[in-house]
Amino acid sequence: MEENEVKKIKQLFRKGVALALTAVTALSVLPATTVSAASQKATITFEYCYDSSGNTIRYQQTASHNGITFSHVGEAHTRIYADGDDAYCIEPGVSLHTGNTLEKDASVVWNNLGKAKQDAVNLALLYGAQGSMGSLSGTEDEKILATQIVIWEIVTGCRNTTAPYARTDTKFYNSLCINGANSGVSKAYDQIIAGMASHGTLPSFASGSTDSAAKELKWDGKQYVLKLTDTNNVLSKFNFTSSNSAVKVSTSGNTLTLTSSQAIAGNVQLSATKKIPTVSSSAKLIAYGDPSLQDVVTGVENTAAVKAYLNVKIPYGHIQIVKTSEDGVVAGLKFQITGNGIDQTVTTGEDGTIKVENLQPGTYTVTADRGQI
Repeated sequence: MEENEVKKIKQLFRKGVALALTAVTALSVLPATTVSAASQKATITFEYCYDSSGNTIRYQQTASHNGITFSHVGEAHTRIYADGDDAYCIEPGVSLHTGNTLEKDASVVWNNLGKAKQDAVNLALLYGAQGSMGSLSGTEDEKILATQIVIWEIVTGCRNTTAPYARTDTKFYNSLCINGANSGVSKAYDQIIAGMASHGTLPSFASGSTDSAAKELKWDGKQYVLKLTDTNNVLSKFNFTSSNSAVKVSTSGNTLTLTSSQAIAGNVQLSATKKIPTVSSSAKLIAYGDPSLQDVVTGVENTAAVKAYLNVKIPYGHIQIVKTSEDGVVAGLKFQITGNGIDQTVTTGEDGTIKVENLQPGTYTVTADRGQI
């Protein structure tokens, strides 16, 4: 081939590359929604994981589940990405390689898990690396792997799907953290489990229902007071507010104190929403699948709000007087009751009794028509 022909071919090749790059650049400036709508597949990549000392995190045991080996002793543990997003395996031991593609919303494994397991996986993600990355201890890799272990336990039935989400088999945990190995992963793992276990826990004196029995404030000589101690140790995650501004609310440690300077007719309701991890309202948990490859999930979604309620009441007092008389005349006698803003005249009944309801604690003067009693 002559030199001029070679130059022409090279020039054509460069033009072709330039046009290809132009096409890629044009595609990259299109709105993200347009690109995602056109592509329903995610490309898988992997990275090695490292602890806080820079050491590669490795399996400590060879272990299997349902006849499939998911770990080999000494093998480096990797984290998974689906189109660059952190992804978590839901089929431990099933083959998946760099460059494989998985279909969005096409995981038969995920669909067959059932709602209880799906909700538990989402809760693990919320308290794990996806929703609580900033509050967990350890390196990012350690947090990711801790989350992965919990998810494996849930999808395989090695952890219960209802609170307190007790573990029923240690094979996945031991494969990485047995005998104190990979302590950074272990610490993050414990934090995730603790968050899940206490997710729905309310203060011991509160209820998830708005119609619970009312507790009573007592007069202490100066004001009405009720002090309640939370034996579940979660009061700090709640901020109770009162439906009546006369009832003041304060907390100190695990003690909730309610006070009021006045009696109030009817019940007063206190309500609070628990502080739990949250993500963007538009965030989604997406399952990617393929019949012959390992399926994964990405993202996380918010859970339903955890609410607590407490009903209280402040009882009024009363005065009861029974009039006696040597002449037997006890009915129809008038008495005046004054004090604490009260100035009321009452009349005895046939048996000489009068009763005045709804009085606040204090000093009252009762005066009869024959003088002061």
